[in-house]
Amino acid sequence: MEEIPTTAEFFLPLDRCFACFSSPGEGHPILGSQSEFNIADMLEKHFWFHRDDFQDGEVLCPDCRNQLESFHRFYLVVEQNHRIKIERKPSPDPTKTEDVSMLPLLEVKLEAPEIADDGEQDQSSSSDDEFKPDDDGGLSTDESDSKSEGDEKHEESPERKKRKYVKRKERGEPPAPRKKINYKVKNAEQLAEEDEIIRTHVQYICEYCQMNCTTFSAYHRHVLDEHNTTKAFILCCGKRYYKKKGLLEHVQRLANPDLFKCEICEKTFVNSFGLQKHTEELHGPEESKIFACSRCPKRFVKQGQLTLHLRGHENLDKELAKCPICDRRYPSEAILRTHIKKSHTRPTDFICDICAKGFYSKSEFMRHKVEHEFSPAELRRQCEICLQWLKNEANWKKHCARHKQGPVTCDICMHVSPTKHSLAAHKRNRHRAPNPALTCQECGKEFKRAISLKEHLASHTGEALYFCTFCPRTFNSNANMFSHRKKMHPQEWLELRNAQQANQFS
Repeated sequence: MEEIPTTAEFFLPLDRCFACFSSPGEGHPILGSQSEFNIADMLEKHFWFHRDDFQDGEVLCPDCRNQLESFHRFYLVVEQNHRIKIERKPSPDPTKTEDVSMLPLLEVKLEAPEIADDGEQDQSSSSDDEFKPDDDGGLSTDESDSKSEGDEKHEESPERKKRKYVKRKERGEPPAPRKKINYKVKNAEQLAEEDEIIRTHVQYICEYCQMNCTTFSAYHRHVLDEHNTTKAFILCCGKRYYKKKGLLEHVQRLANPDLFKCEICEKTFVNSFGLQKHTEELHGPEESKIFACSRCPKRFVKQGQLTLHLRGHENLDKELAKCPICDRRYPSEAILRTHIKKSHTRPTDFICDICAKGFYSKSEFMRHKVEHEFSPAELRRQCEICLQWLKNEANWKKHCARHKQGPVTCDICMHVSPTKHSLAAHKRNRHRAPNPALTCQECGKEFKRAISLKEHLASHTGEALYFCTFCPRTFNSNANMFSHRKKMHPQEWLELRNAQQANQFS
């Protein structure tokens, strides 16, 4: 066995902290310190060190010095308080009684303890929760009762302070139900299999000494024991993973991106926790959604979700999250930032190497790449309800979701819209305040949309903005032109519409 070096043989560099052996960079000298308290005196007072143990140049790191000084201040406060207590303690006088304010008496029922044949109390019936001895070493009630009645001399016990009454549960009252947590115990083979899956992508290499461990638990113990740190992590793809479960799910998702995919709405998540939370909150049974919104038909599983939702209503009413460019309102600042990034700035996060089109999210970028791999006719899908053809699967999902919504009533004018999307458009066009920047210079009328101002100006100038495809009639409004073609030229309009759809998917 290797011999442990003695104190004389052990050499500690002077640039290391005298207490924790870390490299402080800029430490405080132990001898000759200029602080409020002398560091050497504090170390000698509270530890086993002597003045001869300190050498010139030895330092304490800022953390150790702050902890030492904080404890020394606490020590001085306690010492001063007890010195004052001893000085002010009056001499005992049995003729004088001290006026002590007592708490109101409470009725307490005590059960007589069972006495064994030898005169000792049966300790099995006592409980630490029912009664505990005082801090001053006085006997408890059960211990005082256990004294034999035949004792001729009884010592008079000092008067004890009354304890604060704490209401306890009635006997026989059932305890509060606890939420059961089902822990899955894994055997050695399963743990080894998980480590093999992780090591196919990342190795358990210590960043301090480059030691390669075979298991996550061995790596965890090595880092904590050998390198004097409180947390051990594995760095993978630029992210730190402190638990094995998170690292395992990350590696599994790299091999299968659809591992944590919702079977109902096909939304993907980065881990099992996100998928479970999404399923409980959005696709859970209706009877579990007990928190209802007072302003809309939405219901939630948790109170925190309802509180966040109501805050969104308040932000919409006060226009706290309003786009400065297009004046659209949103329930939160985060959604507003996403809108500005997607609608009013140029995307550069993901660039298509075929057409150089930019995207903000990876999911949109992946959907775009499919358009280059398949023809438009292969990507289109038809709605089974209204038989309308959609451009791709994403548009088909949005279209089918609108069929499931049903009619929605406007809370301002009671107008009935077929879907929530059309209701939002109705509120923007009918109930949104006019934009002062969109004001007609001829008559002073304000508008909410730039296209409305453009069509209004055409009525002043007489400029024809729209032309009918089937007759020489002109229009100042696109809506009037569309209604004219559909009403006066129904056959031609239908043929043109079918031809445009065919060209779109060809």
